[in-house]
Amino acid sequence: MNFNTLVTRLLAWAFPCTMYNPWGRILHAIFLTTGSVFSLGLILVTYNLLFHPLRQYPGPLLARVSGLWGFRLNLQGRRAHEIVKAHKKYGPVVRIAPNLLSFSDPKAVREIYMNKTFVKASGFYAALTEFEPHIAGKIEALFSQWKRLARSNKAIDIYPWAHMLGFDVIYHLMFGVDPESAKAGKESEVMPWLRAWRPTFNYKEMIPSLEQYGPCVPGKVGHNFRLVQTWKNYAMEIVRECRKTGTKTPFLSRVLDGVDDSLGRVLTDSELAEECMAGMFGGSGTTANTFVYTVWGVLRNPSIVKRLREELKEAFPDRTVMPDSVTCAQLPFLNAVISETLRRYPTITGILPREAVEDTTVSGAHIPKGTNVGTGNLTIHWNETEFPDPLCYNPDRWLTSNAPRHALVPFSVGPRKCIGMSLAELELRIWLAAFFRRFNATLDETMAEEDMEIYDSFSASPLGGKLLLWLEEAED
Repeated sequence: MNFNTLVTRLLAWAFPCTMYNPWGRILHAIFLTTGSVFSLGLILVTYNLLFHPLRQYPGPLLARVSGLWGFRLNLQGRRAHEIVKAHKKYGPVVRIAPNLLSFSDPKAVREIYMNKTFVKASGFYAALTEFEPHIAGKIEALFSQWKRLARSNKAIDIYPWAHMLGFDVIYHLMFGVDPESAKAGKESEVMPWLRAWRPTFNYKEMIPSLEQYGPCVPGKVGHNFRLVQTWKNYAMEIVRECRKTGTKTPFLSRVLDGVDDSLGRVLTDSELAEECMAGMFGGSGTTANTFVYTVWGVLRNPSIVKRLREELKEAFPDRTVMPDSVTCAQLPFLNAVISETLRRYPTITGILPREAVEDTTVSGAHIPKGTNVGTGNLTIHWNETEFPDPLCYNPDRWLTSNAPRHALVPFSVGPRKCIGMSLAELELRIWLAAFFRRFNATLDETMAEEDMEIYDSFSASPLGGKLLLWLEEAED
C-alpha cells in the first residue's frame, strides 16, 4: 500500500463525511500534497545521508541533508564564520551542502581553480591604464567633500562616501559616464537597486525559480527582486544607448560587439546588462569595504600609522599631488597593509563552487564526477597554520621572504579569477596613499569591534555599516 492510498483510507475512516462534500475533497487534496512533500523530503534526507557519493565526508547534519544550513546562515550573515568553525571541528574537508565540499588547505585553491577538471563560465577583463586620471579626479572630489565636513568639527562617517566613490569608478569605467555621486554628496538612484541584489542570492540559492518569478512575490522579498528588475531594465537601456552611439569604454570595448568566448556569439542586450550588473556589484562595494577596513585596521595601531606615513612622505614629498599607481605598486609597506586587510577582512567571503566534470582528487580527497567543490576566503585566510594568530592585523607578515602569498587569494586564482582585480588594486593603492598623505585621522571613540565584525552574505561588509572618523588636513 503506497502512502497516498494509506492517507485516503485513514481520512475515510476518521472523517467519513469529508469524502462526500467539496470541502472534504479539498482537505483530502491538502493531505495528499503534504504527504507527497513529506515523502519526498524523507527520501532526499535518507539518500543524502546514506547513499550520496559524498556520504563519507563529515559536516553539520543539516548541511549534509539539505541547503537549509547555508540558507539560514546567509540570512544571519554568518555562513563564512560557521564554515571556519566547521573546519576546526571536522577537519580540512567539510560537506557544507549535500553536493558541496569546502576545503581549508590553501593548496586546494590552485588544485580547484587552476584545474581544467573544474569548470565555470568565463569572464572578461578591462584595460585600465588610460582610466587612472579619472580615478584620481574622483578621489580629489571625495577629499574636497571630506575637507568641507571636517571643518564642521564633527565626526565623519566615511562608509557611505566610500561606497559612492566605488560606485562612481565602476559606473564610469563601464559606461563612459561619471555619476559624480561623491562630488555631489548624494548617492545615485542606482545604488539602492545594487544593494537589493545581494539578498536575492540567498533566496535564489534555495528556490532557483525565483530568478524568474521573484518580482511576483509579495512583501520585502519580492520588493528586492522588483528593485533588481528595475536595475536590469535600466542597464538594458544604457546598453542599447551604448550600442547606438558606439560607446567604447575599457569594459565595453571587447564585449559590446565582440563574440563571447563561451557562447560563440555576440551577447544580447539582456546578457550584457547582466554582465554590467555583476561588474557593478562586484567592483564597487568590495573595493569600498576594503578601503574602510584598511583605515580601521591601520588607525587602531599607531606604529602602523607612523610607518605608513613615513613611507608615503618619502615617496610623495608634495602631499597635494595625487599619488600615481606605478610608484604605489613599489611601496613595500603600503602593499603589505593592503595585503593584510585583504587577508584579515576579505570582502568576498562566499565560496565560488566548481563542478567536477570527471572523477578527480583534491588534497587527497576523492571527488566524484558532478561534485561541487570550493574554498572560502575566510577559511583560507584565517588558516592558523599559514597565518599564526590569524585575527591579529599584522602587515609585517607580508614583509618576510617566506610570506605565505600562496594562501592569499582575495580575487581567486586561475584564468577565471575576479575580472576586477587590476581595478581594485590600482584604486586601493592610489586612494589609500592619498588618504594617509592628505589627512590625519583618528577613530571616533564610539566605534567598537562589533561595528566592524564581518557581515557575510557572499560579499562582506562591516556589521555596523559605518566608520566614524575625526579628520584634519595633514600639514607636512
